Amino acid sequence: MTTQERIQKAIEVAAKEKPGYKITTAAEILPLMDASPYRTQLDLAYGDRDTERLDIFYPDGEGPFPVFVEIHGGGFYFGQKRSIEFEPFLLGLKRGYACVSLNYTLCPDTHYPLPVQEIKGALRFLKKNAEKFRLDPDRIAVWGGSAGAFLAALAVNSCDTGFLEEDLFGNSSISAKPAVLALWYGFYDYFNDRPGRDDWMFQNFYGVDDLSSHQELITCSCPINHITNRSVPTFLQHGTADNTVPYEKSVAYQKVLNAYPGRVCEIELLEGAEHADDRFFAPENVSKVFDFIDRNLPQK
Repeated sequence: MTTQERIQKAIEVAAKEKPGYKITTAAEILPLMDASPYRTQLDLAYGDRDTERLDIFYPDGEGPFPVFVEIHGGGFYFGQKRSIEFEPFLLGLKRGYACVSLNYTLCPDTHYPLPVQEIKGALRFLKKNAEKFRLDPDRIAVWGGSAGAFLAALAVNSCDTGFLEEDLFGNSSISAKPAVLALWYGFYDYFNDRPGRDDWMFQNFYGVDDLSSHQELITCSCPINHITNRSVPTFLQHGTADNTVPYEKSVAYQKVLNAYPGRVCEIELLEGAEHADDRFFAPENVSKVFDFIDRNLPQK
C-alpha cells in the first residue's frame, strides 16, 4: 500500500468515526473546534506558505501575557491548528495565558526538515511581534503530543546545539528557544528507541524509502541527541498502556535529561492510559501541565 493509499484509508476511517464533522482531507482528521466564543487573532501568517499560519486566543486583560504554544500531533501527515485537540488547553486562558496553535506543512506535501524549521520560525515570529500581539517573549511554553512531541522537542532542543538554526523567514537573530517544554506520549530516538509504529510514517516524514540507509540524517534529527546542559525545564507524560509509542520512550528521555545536573525534568506515567487517551485531555490533567509551566516560567 502506498503512502497516499494509507492516508486516504485513514481519512475514510476518521470520517466514519466522527460523522458530525466534515473530514475529507488529512488535516481534517483532527476536526476544527468552534473559536467563536473566544477573543482571538486567527490565521496570522508567520511565513509565505498557506500552511504557515497560527492562531492566538487571548485571556481577559491587556497583557503582556505568558504564552502557551501547541504543536499538534498526527503522524506527521494529519492534524491542524485550532482542532478539537487544542480546545482543552484553553483552560490556560483562565490562568492568564495567551494560547497559540500553529500549522506546519504536513507530509508528503513536504518532508523533514521543513516542519521543524517552520515551528522554530513561528516561535521567532511570536517573539519578534510580542509587543504587537501583547505577548511576553520571555515567558513562552511549548507543548507537543505524539508526532508533535517529536517536532516540539527537536525544535526546542536544537536551539542549544545550533542545529537547523537558519531561519526561513529572515529572523535568525531572534532565538526560537522557549522557557518551558511539555511533551506527551512522544518518541525521541528512532534507531535506539524505536517508536513501535509503522515505518511508513517515517518514510513519509523523511521522504526516503530505505530508512536504514539514512542513519546519519535520522540520528541527527532525533530530539534526544540534542539534549544538553542548557535544556529547558521539561514535563513528560505517557500512558503505560500505550501500544503506539511505548512509555519507555519518555522514560529514556528523562534519563538523558536528568544526567545533566540542575536540569528540571519531571515525568508522570498514567497507569492504564493508551496513546492520546481522553484522560490526558481531562481538565484535571491539563491543569498539571499549567502547574508545571507556572512553576518553571521566569517570574516577573
